[in-house]
Amino acid sequence: MLILKEIRYDFQQNTGGLIFMDFRVISDSSCDISPEQEKTYEIGIIPYYVSFDGETYRKERTEISAEEFYRKMAENPGVFPKTSMPTQLDFYNGFLPWAKAGEKVLYFNLTAKFSSSFQSARLAAETLMEEYPDCKIVVIDSMSATVQEGLLVTEAAKMAQAGFSLEETIRRVEELKHTSRIFFTCADLSYLKQGGRIGNVLQQAAIALKIKPIMFMHSGELQPAGIARSRKKSLQKVIADAQAFFQDKKINDYRICAGWGYDKAEFAQFQRDVETAMREIGFEGEIEPYQIGSTIGVHTGPTPIGIAVIQKYNT
Repeated sequence: MLILKEIRYDFQQNTGGLIFMDFRVISDSSCDISPEQEKTYEIGIIPYYVSFDGETYRKERTEISAEEFYRKMAENPGVFPKTSMPTQLDFYNGFLPWAKAGEKVLYFNLTAKFSSSFQSARLAAETLMEEYPDCKIVVIDSMSATVQEGLLVTEAAKMAQAGFSLEETIRRVEELKHTSRIFFTCADLSYLKQGGRIGNVLQQAAIALKIKPIMFMHSGELQPAGIARSRKKSLQKVIADAQAFFQDKKINDYRICAGWGYDKAEFAQFQRDVETAMREIGFEGEIEPYQIGSTIGVHTGPTPIGIAVIQKYNT
């Protein structure tokens, strides 16, 4: 069966030549890329679900926006929303158009240490490859979440648009995901405690001492990185940790993004502070803004803010 791939111009490499996209990139909605990135990089999204009452679930991005999610959370303190992962049928339907067309698909999943959706995605992919032998669907454990996952997904999409093969992209992705980090803080530990990410003892100590936690995520694991006595100092510590990460690295080989939840004014200042700090150590690129979505927001509350980094595929 002969399948004609989409032909497009490779503007990024300024070759002016026609290339074939060897594969398609799809991700779950926890990658938190913007609608503009979704369109620019031609990334398919399979949404998670979110609920405020434990009964009515709405699809992230399409049925409830990040802005509405955080507004409802801020207006209803003490209410802990829940997420539900895509079903195996959701994955099946999400992959189906590409399977029918005999396409290759590279799908990115929220770290398997946070969600069992990885196995559901693999089962759906295996079913479709049996039904449509001309297709190929590869499911990748991103070992990341939110903006960190978004950086990895968009790097893979850039490779697709640059004409890389699926096999070469997989090889590079497996290397790139170990170069990424996310450094972040949040003002309220009750959401992390409710989601089982921290213990009751730590939460009570944080409340009693009025401390703010600083955390980082690497290889799919959420780990503590210290504490601060105020929100301002916690944000300074996040920036300092990101600076320290680049101490023995070529900073311009990396992409850097800043992510936030609800407070746009706070984030605007934070983004400026991040840019100033990164310029001090030689960064010449853009500090990319990402809004953290509801899949991760249910665990952090409305106040997550942080920095994510990843090495570029072409370094």
